[in-house]
Amino acid sequence: MIEAKAEWKKNYQVRVSVREFEIDVDEPPQYHGEDTGMMPTELFISSLASCFCLALVFVAKKKRVQITDMRVDVSAEADTKNFRYSRLIVKVGSSIANSVLEEMIVQAKKYCYVSNTISQSCPIEYEID
Repeated sequence: MIEAKAEWKKNYQVRVSVREFEIDVDEPPQYHGEDTGMMPTELFISSLASCFCLALVFVAKKKRVQITDMRVDVSAEADTKNFRYSRLIVKVGSSIANSVLEEMIVQAKKYCYVSNTISQSCPIEYEID
């Protein structure tokens, strides 16, 4: 099991820690924050982008495909009425031949914890500590 801890600092600022790493999270001024860090929603799509990129690297190494560049961009369409995203778009860029890259994307989908969790829905349990 992995754990992340979020501790409120002030206003809309939170410090998130995982293992020995920390990230400051905040909201921009239009949402009453001070813009000292990424918004939680930006971290969310960043998690998808980075996890899928690493899954592609894993597949490339497994298939012995030489990587010189790999980019994963994620954009999200907001459903502001329901406080959720209605669609996530993952775009993969690389100098690897498209036919090879398409096959790698199919394989990478199997190894990306983040996309698998989002697409298959994971129950969330809320507890008081």
